[in-house]
Amino acid sequence: MSHERFYSRVNGPTLHRVNAVRWLDEVAPRHLAGGGDPRHVTEQLLASGWSNHSVPGYPHVLLESADRRLHLTLEPEEDEFMSSWRVHPAQDRYAWSAQFGIHTPVEMIAGFTDALHSTGPRPEETELWRLAASRGWTMQLAGRQRAALSPDKTASLSRESSLAENPISRWSVQVSVPLGERRQRWIWNASIDEAAPPAALTGFIDALTDPAPLLRSEGQTPQHTFGFLDSRRSPITPEQHRLQHLRRLEAAQRTGTGTPAPPPPGPARHKRHR
Repeated sequence: MSHERFYSRVNGPTLHRVNAVRWLDEVAPRHLAGGGDPRHVTEQLLASGWSNHSVPGYPHVLLESADRRLHLTLEPEEDEFMSSWRVHPAQDRYAWSAQFGIHTPVEMIAGFTDALHSTGPRPEETELWRLAASRGWTMQLAGRQRAALSPDKTASLSRESSLAENPISRWSVQVSVPLGERRQRWIWNASIDEAAPPAALTGFIDALTDPAPLLRSEGQTPQHTFGFLDSRRSPITPEQHRLQHLRRLEAAQRTGTGTPAPPPPGPARHKRHR
């Protein structure tokens, strides 16, 4: 199926062809850069062995890890308070979840998803706060709650605990810009349960607090962030950006988990159907 003759964002600089994109901008702060191209996340997972279960004709993406233990769902929600990206265990989605709004930069979501299968000890909470503080985020205390505020004061990272009988701790991010008269316009929210894979949580916080700008083409930054962004023309061309993406996919293919694991055997004389 050919898409090149369509006027569509699918023909942007990230994947197949450069099309009409003439240049890229370096945008900071990165948490206001806009969502970007979702293929930065989804194609890396597919190259790593994840399988695609999306329904043709419906605007969503459904991916399953090669070992069938994890699910990723992308169902775009324009409401800033709703989650468009969701990652959770396939068999028990209540065990833990990671959720991201539609304007969450894909580079931050990739910081989480790229490390889902990485192993390592769970970092101490103080290590994550120290990482944010080392990059200019200001620590704030409110009773037992702790948070970190971005240098431009438009993003807040916090660790929260529910008041349920079995409390659940989660890390959350809220990004907003001031409208005046003590009002705020929300841009995006994200939450990651503390029970999520520790390397993935660390990868997200690392990508969130990284002071480096992100690359965006015209029309990729939210209108709401106009006046709060530092944007300058990047020396990286759209074609170079595309090649960087393809090299990232090649690396994922080399280190990926390969062919999906076969399903467990069913009862004798019966075939299993998905």
